[in-house]
Amino acid sequence: QGTKELTSITVATTQEYNEKYVQVEGCFDLSYGSLDSFYGGLENQVGAPRPEFLRAVHQEHCDAIESDKEFTTGNYGITTTSRTEFAFAFGLDGGAAAARGTSLQDYERMVSEFSKAGEAEAEDESINTKKDFVVLCDQKLEKLEQRPTAGAAWPSESTSKLKDPKKCRQPRNLVSFIKEFKAVNRLLANIKESALLVAELLGARLYTGPMFVKYNAVLRSFTKVEFMVKQFKDLCEDNMFVTTLHAINS
Repeated sequence: QGTKELTSITVATTQEYNEKYVQVEGCFDLSYGSLDSFYGGLENQVGAPRPEFLRAVHQEHCDAIESDKEFTTGNYGITTTSRTEFAFAFGLDGGAAAARGTSLQDYERMVSEFSKAGEAEAEDESINTKKDFVVLCDQKLEKLEQRPTAGAAWPSESTSKLKDPKKCRQPRNLVSFIKEFKAVNRLLANIKESALLVAELLGARLYTGPMFVKYNAVLRSFTKVEFMVKQFKDLCEDNMFVTTLHAINS
């Protein structure tokens, strides 16, 4: 009897499945881009980057209308601002409280110090494979986990989202990345690829922190989906982070 009942059941259509879940609060339709969007690339969407990278990215994070407006990430519950995250990417002494008093010239000096430190740092000839690089990074991570947590100096993960404080993000000043930076460029040179730039390192630092929420909101707004557009307006207030996105994309 049970077998007969199963064979008589009508399979739901894809439209019926869709209508079932559309009733869930917060659902929305997705939108596909065109081939023009694909071939046009990032510049076709957000425009061209400014040539003065640091000045442009500083403006996008510290001098924009929403630079000091707090937002919270959904994954780890970090409440922060664009200005604070720009400072965190450099690992400012004094924590988030020092962000407001740090000028573009201060950041330019830090980049200059990074470049000079890179020139002085001897190349590690033991880094010849991706595996070698992973070992180097694991060693750095182990040292970071042994450090005391950042505490209230910087916005951190919510304890309800991340139980182990050792897994919370730790501030690092820019110069502390010299060894990894040179190791990456050694590997890139081995396969005849262009070297990583400081701008790209900073872009990666920013994207792998809470700022990913805003950067993704910019790009998703081009879908014209009402929910996505509203999210962009709420988070970014028309700040497109143009030069930052190009640094990340490069």
